[in-house]
Amino acid sequence: MKKSILILSCCILLSFLSTRASGQESFGNQDPVEAQLVSLSVDFFKHMARSEYSDASVLFHYPKEYTSEKKAEQILDVSKLLKIFTDEFGLPSNHKTDKDPTLYYNVAVSGGDTSYWKDHPSYLQVPLEVVFSKEDKGHVIILFSKILDKWKIRAVAYGLPVQRSGARERVVEIMTKMLVTLQPEIQKPPKKEKYPIFLASNKSSDKLIK
Repeated sequence: MKKSILILSCCILLSFLSTRASGQESFGNQDPVEAQLVSLSVDFFKHMARSEYSDASVLFHYPKEYTSEKKAEQILDVSKLLKIFTDEFGLPSNHKTDKDPTLYYNVAVSGGDTSYWKDHPSYLQVPLEVVFSKEDKGHVIILFSKILDKWKIRAVAYGLPVQRSGARERVVEIMTKMLVTLQPEIQKPPKKEKYPIFLASNKSSDKLIK
């Protein structure tokens, strides 16, 4: 069965989630909005730390067109992928805002499919430098979108700095485990032409929570 969960390898700021800086919204004097996004971020990390992956997955946005059965299936799939994040990267700590442009390889998860998010290009993001308990220094980016007048998590990406030896291979390995979890018939590493690897950086965005 074809899954519409987004597993994005190293392109969190690229085409699948919006390539246009103009698609992002300004924080100008929007303290209540920032408070909502910070609250969502805190809740996400709290649930992840407690291995409450189902609760963390409920914080994500899912298309309103989904039936209750389809939404439940998507929530379950997202929770499985979030568990892989913890299993492979470990828990993130020492969070601090990633203010300097940095190249990194990452994998990400989101509810919905690529065509859905192309119709909803506007988002805000929280880029963080972290220390993973299993992978040491890395990055977490949380993207948010306001749809139907409600802020929800659009996507979450975990990544490793490109300067780290073997970072690309490690991220591909993790991505493959995510794909196999959703599609067990995939047992071999993804082919380069089918699942291309990109570099990502927060430098393409000037609208950040600071």
